[in-house]
Amino acid sequence: MNSPRRGGLGDQKGKTMRTLTAAALGLAMTLGVASSALADCDKTIRLVASPAGKVIAADGRVRVRAQTRTPTFVKQNYVCEMSALVANGTTFMVFNNGLPAGTITINFGVGRLALDNEAGHVLPAGTDPVCSITTVIVTDAAGNTILSGTF
Repeated sequence: MNSPRRGGLGDQKGKTMRTLTAAALGLAMTLGVASSALADCDKTIRLVASPAGKVIAADGRVRVRAQTRTPTFVKQNYVCEMSALVANGTTFMVFNNGLPAGTITINFGVGRLALDNEAGHVLPAGTDPVCSITTVIVTDAAGNTILSGTF
């Protein structure tokens, strides 16, 4: 009765195997999509002025964005914008997770630091991956904290 003919016990084992294979593939695809989705983010914070920042009416915000483009590439963008009542050409240092990310130069009261990993650009340490940034600090040339915020 355990004939390998169609409709016998052998056919039932084949159906069970196909069902298990389909379930395993479905789970693998779901987990693959879920892990890719974990790398994606789009977050914005408003930076808070310190007492030194309030003296120069500093204000700012930071936006981080990551989008999975292919299984091997996640497009990442980082933008820190600020305004302050200071002379044109005044520079500020931006730190992400305690590490230097770059400088902002003020012109006509505003400045911007924009970073991405497209076209072969490499994000600075502490900025890559952008979704893992927790703290942002903007300092003046003397090292005084002007703006800060946390994601």
